Amino acid sequence: MTKLLDLNFEKILKIIESECGNFRKAYEIEKYIKHRVRAACEFYLRYKDKPALFSDEQFAIDWKYDKLTGTYIVCLESRHTEYNYWLFKEVFKGVLG
Repeated sequence: MTKLLDLNFEKILKIIESECGNFRKAYEIEKYIKHRVRAACEFYLRYKDKPALFSDEQFAIDWKYDKLTGTYIVCLESRHTEYNYWLFKEVFKGVLG
């Protein structure tokens, strides 16, 4: 089971401050990180379970509803992937590598 990591920004801020030696710069970095994480989460939640909205507002994707599993499927080249899984990977690919 994967352990949920604590995003303790006070601890992160202290680490950044000790590395760069500047509290103001560390605070700006912390603010930037929080903003990016929040924006990514909001983006994911806006389009979760809504492939038609994503396709209309972002870029066209080939998707369908799978009645057997009750999930949306995105059709990528020669493979099919569960839509929410694909969306999560797309939104957080900068973090997940």
